[in-house]
Amino acid sequence: MTTSPDVELANRNGRLHPSQRWKILDLNFWAAAVLVVAGIVGMVALAVKAVGDVGDANQLNEVTGKTTISPVFMLIPDLLLMVLALALTGWFAFVCRRRLAEVRDGRLVVVTGWTHDFGKVSVRPTAPEQYPIYLYSMMKRIWFTYLVVNGHSYRIDDMKLQGRLQGERTNIVLSTPRTKILINVLPA
Repeated sequence: MTTSPDVELANRNGRLHPSQRWKILDLNFWAAAVLVVAGIVGMVALAVKAVGDVGDANQLNEVTGKTTISPVFMLIPDLLLMVLALALTGWFAFVCRRRLAEVRDGRLVVVTGWTHDFGKVSVRPTAPEQYPIYLYSMMKRIWFTYLVVNGHSYRIDDMKLQGRLQGERTNIVLSTPRTKILINVLPA
């Protein structure tokens, strides 16, 4: 977690610092982008194959002199695959577009409040509304620390952030507005 003065100033003003873009354009973003490109290439290949199948069916009908295979029936499997590929490609393009919009916009959601620490628990606690931000640790083979902000839970994997994140004080939690990615936590 970067804590340089310019990053902290940008975050306190509710803005994403350029050095924090990698948190939004992470491995999930790049995997979705690769799948969009693969989907487009796959749809083009399916369209070329469908045109070839129709040509083969027409050529077979001309050679035999009768309509044994209807070209329309040759298109059905390819069309079904193209619809599926279009749906998946559209979903991954939507995911990429949302992430890019978050980076371009640069706004962050700032939640300031008292951070209550429930400590080590066996089940996720439900905090009253007086705690908009709270911490707890839970065992799942090893102890994981979770930060809950307005009902949205984040598992804290970053050791620097985990060291800075302290309960029983007022903290500022910064996340992206659409995708709800945790960007930074600062003491108030």
